[in-house]
Amino acid sequence: MKRVKGGTMIEIICNEENSDKSKKGTRGAAIRRPKNIKQIGEVNSDKKIYIEDYAFTYINSIAYNNPSDIQAGVLLGDNQVDGEEKCVFIKGIIKAKLGKEVEEKGVYFNENVWNVIYTDVEKYFPDLSVVGWFAAIPEVTPERMLKLKKIHLDNFAGTMKTFYLIDTVEKEENFYLYENGELKKQKGYVCFYERNYEMQEYMLERRERSSSEEGPDKVMKSIRNIIKEKEELREQKKSTRFMYGVSTFMVVVILVIGINLMNNYQKMKKFDKSISSLMVQMSGNDSTKADTVVPVNKLEGGVYPTEAETEGTSIIATATESFDVTTVVQTEEQVVAATVKEPVIYTVKSGDTIMGICKKYYGDTSKCKEVTAYNDIKDENVLYIGQQIKLP
Repeated sequence: MKRVKGGTMIEIICNEENSDKSKKGTRGAAIRRPKNIKQIGEVNSDKKIYIEDYAFTYINSIAYNNPSDIQAGVLLGDNQVDGEEKCVFIKGIIKAKLGKEVEEKGVYFNENVWNVIYTDVEKYFPDLSVVGWFAAIPEVTPERMLKLKKIHLDNFAGTMKTFYLIDTVEKEENFYLYENGELKKQKGYVCFYERNYEMQEYMLERRERSSSEEGPDKVMKSIRNIIKEKEELREQKKSTRFMYGVSTFMVVVILVIGINLMNNYQKMKKFDKSISSLMVQMSGNDSTKADTVVPVNKLEGGVYPTEAETEGTSIIATATESFDVTTVVQTEEQVVAATVKEPVIYTVKSGDTIMGICKKYYGDTSKCKEVTAYNDIKDENVLYIGQQIKLP
């Protein structure tokens, strides 16, 4: 770093060195844009100003905690260029240590001021360069604006050197860029958020004292509160994301359980229908057996047919007997065939045994072994509720 005594030459030389440093390795490369941003106003398409939230908060805190004081400092960061698009990223702030003459002279930058600034830059922000400056003034007049323009040209010459001006009386804050021989007010800028540990460290160690040295350190308390609030906000966001994830997982689990319950319910309905159909079938078989029983009435008294009647009766009886025999044979064959093809299925209930089932359906226990063998039952005393037994 070169230093030239006398006048303001030191500021220009330091500025040129840092301008070269900030441009090195950024021209022609893709601009690295932050992800978490908030746009304020209308941003220029080819010239954009980005400022980190901690840096932005620090400038406004020192300006409005002592609104009657004239204060100034430098903006630190880097410039990035991609074709016609130029962006400045402000990530750090160094407050200038101005002497008592600021009350008479207003804002100024001399050799002593720059020496202190660059000492702080090397200590807190070794990887950043000077990309502009700021001033907090109670009531900005046209005369003061002309002086600020001269300070900008003498100390911060460059296309993308940024000037941030705060009018603490009117409470107006605006960014300026030097264009066509004038400081042109920008319509908007972009505030971005990231973990700026360097700026946090500087804010905590930099103690801004009020006019009375014994008075409370309002700025320091304000800075600590701001940092604490931002950390709490980050933790709240993390907690919200976690709870959202847990809630989503629980909803999915409940849906899966609900689907399984519905499937099981459908299966149970089908099972109930199967049992009902079996019971209806079994009831039908019983009623069929009951219907096949034909009552026979005996005739009492001595009835003696004549010879002709006897012959006719014999013929009729013979025909009837042959018909009955044929019918009985066919009926028995049909019953056997039906029995073989469609055995009765019985569903085991609580307390059922093979002997009990046989006695219920056959009238005795003579078919116990046949039923046991037919259903391949190893132990006739071991049955399960819901088990289906085929009765041959």
